Amino acid sequence: MPKRRAKKHHVKKAGTTSGNADSLIKVVVTNDNGEWVRPNAGGKFYIDEIAVFPEIFFEIKTDSPPPYDWEWKIEWNAHVSGLKERVRTGRKLKTFTETGKFSSEHKIWQADLNGKVVGGKLTVSVKSGTDQFKRTVVILGKNPTKDGVVQFLSSIQNVTGFEKLIEQESKFKNFINADEEPVVAGDSGYGMTQLTRPAPTFTQVWNWKENVRGGAHLFQEKQASAKQYLGQCGRTYTDDQLAMETISRWNGGGYHTWNGHAWERNPTMLCDSQTGNMGWDTSVIANQGKSESELHERDKDQYSQMGAGQNVQHPWKYSGICYADHVANP
Repeated sequence: MPKRRAKKHHVKKAGTTSGNADSLIKVVVTNDNGEWVRPNAGGKFYIDEIAVFPEIFFEIKTDSPPPYDWEWKIEWNAHVSGLKERVRTGRKLKTFTETGKFSSEHKIWQADLNGKVVGGKLTVSVKSGTDQFKRTVVILGKNPTKDGVVQFLSSIQNVTGFEKLIEQESKFKNFINADEEPVVAGDSGYGMTQLTRPAPTFTQVWNWKENVRGGAHLFQEKQASAKQYLGQCGRTYTDDQLAMETISRWNGGGYHTWNGHAWERNPTMLCDSQTGNMGWDTSVIANQGKSESELHERDKDQYSQMGAGQNVQHPWKYSGICYADHVANP
């Protein structure tokens, strides 16, 4: 009697790729278990333009009786993107995660991630007796319109001029359109307002409204400190001076110095007009007696190294003063 050939059982995996090394489409691989009614493995769902989490129903197919033990995890690896629409090849800065678990009498669950609007790879697992189920989908994001952001800002007090900073920081983009994931800068700035310090939460990275609220709160703090600084000893200042002082402090450091009679732009700071916030402190000996073009040629190749490119031979710096000048005269 011939031997019966055993059947091979394969774990179902779902994957998509364009096959092009330069493609912006990422490979999505899922190790799913069990029989699901919905959603499809590796399916894509979108946080919409007004920051509403997508409607996603997870439904298992089983004859096992309840209760059903549900568990979910959403995870996103934050890789540096910059603002350019291209393949995201930057280093990983951080992994954001959120988890939850619950028991239910139902075979269907509408995804509610603790009420948070976050994105990334969402994996849902269910156990019932000896039956086990797993399904993975991807949550991505859609950018709002510029008018939508400006309208949202109108509901927040003491943020006049903040839209200029958003224009400078991100061109009103919370997500890179190429991969529909949040903007991530090399200095750990996230989202539309480039939240850096304090480090933003998972929600502040993915929910553009929370990102703007976080940025607005920081802007209000900077403006309060600017008013205190400029108003010291009963000194007076103009609205334009307040705006420049606030914007400079947003990026780091004050803008004005007191010359004995009035506030003036710090005269020791020479800016590289070919960048947005880089320049040189002319009180440093290595920078003295040189023109902007000479200093640019000396240090330009160091810029891409960020902090590591600043040293005794190349004493350039990031400057809030240069940033404010650039915002005022883009």
